[in-house]
Amino acid sequence: MTLKEKLRELERVQPKTTTPKPQHKSVTLDGLLGGMEQDGCFVVERRFAIHTEHGNVRLNGVQEISPAALAIAGKDECLATLDLSRALFLDTETTGLAGGTGTVAFLLGIGRFEGEEFVVRQYFLRQPYEEAAMLMRLQTDVNDSNGLVTFNGKTFDIPLLRTRAVLHRLNVDFERLPHFDVLHAARRLWKGQIDSCSLNGLESSILRLRRNQDIPGALIPQIYFDFLRHGEAAQLPEVFAHNRQDIVSMAALLVRIAQLVQHPLQNPNGALISPQELRRVAWLYRQLGDFSASATLFEQLLQESKTTPRLEDHLALGLCYKGQRRYEEANRIWRETVERLPFHPLPYIELAKHCEHRNGELQAALEWVERALWNLQISAELGRGKDSLPYKNDLLHRQDRLRRKLKRAVFMDRHG
Repeated sequence: MTLKEKLRELERVQPKTTTPKPQHKSVTLDGLLGGMEQDGCFVVERRFAIHTEHGNVRLNGVQEISPAALAIAGKDECLATLDLSRALFLDTETTGLAGGTGTVAFLLGIGRFEGEEFVVRQYFLRQPYEEAAMLMRLQTDVNDSNGLVTFNGKTFDIPLLRTRAVLHRLNVDFERLPHFDVLHAARRLWKGQIDSCSLNGLESSILRLRRNQDIPGALIPQIYFDFLRHGEAAQLPEVFAHNRQDIVSMAALLVRIAQLVQHPLQNPNGALISPQELRRVAWLYRQLGDFSASATLFEQLLQESKTTPRLEDHLALGLCYKGQRRYEEANRIWRETVERLPFHPLPYIELAKHCEHRNGELQAALEWVERALWNLQISAELGRGKDSLPYKNDLLHRQDRLRRKLKRAVFMDRHG
């Protein structure tokens, strides 16, 4: 018997085995999660009344948000076209945090404002082969939206979903949507002021909200793997609740951020505005060139802290006045600064510029420069003022140039 004949005989007598088809757990999940299958995708929906409080924020505050405030908070002019009534709030739960083609979003949460409700729809992969159906639902949601809101989505969620869509030959056009990333805006306002800018940290410190019996995010991938391998679904409701909470908190934080930027001198929802928050908003306005709004906020800060003025507030206000061409008021700020806080060289440089370029007073300008250099020397001898050293070269160059200009002026006076 030839080798080929032996193999055929072995195949004939080998017991036939078939690979069982993956068993949907839809019967169990319908009752456990309160969802249903739609177009090949398992969907769970929950609705939240927007007039109720989430922490210290009511979601109906979204109705008064100006897109301009979002553009300022997000430092992106494209956000000025974002209509939050048609925006898509998005968050995923994944099989890992490494990213790449091996990572899958097994739970995709989508939030929308619909009338007087905030609606969260969650798409769940009962089996990995349902991913294409889930991504097609996402494609439809994105096409029906005019903006995107995520928490660290620019770094993680959107690149991951884009990769998965490409693998299924789908085009989910995220690029056309203005994208507000709550994490980035939160860091601009609160980094260094609170313990953590993680979502849990912001919930606790900004929304005054604490989760009860929330499942740790690090355990979520294993819970999903246990569901796939062994059909263990008991902890899935906790995973869905965790994802829903993330999405609703994301919306509440957006409302808080936008209110703070839009009305920084008021108290949205009765929440107190700290000097640190006011200062961060003032800097945002200044960085975007709105010197008038920025000056108003820095004036408020200085008025509230007359006994302990901050150098940075004085300097920023002076620069705002200068940006508005309010030169005399800026000059007043520089003089007040050198009287109260005499060791920073910036106000001396600005006074020298004012004397030289606005008043034509070369000798007065030189005196301001030399006073600044003297203070830098004293600071160096005391082991202080290291942050001011970059100004030294500017001052030395300015001193040399002013001396030469004064010599030329004296020469011209003598020789007509």
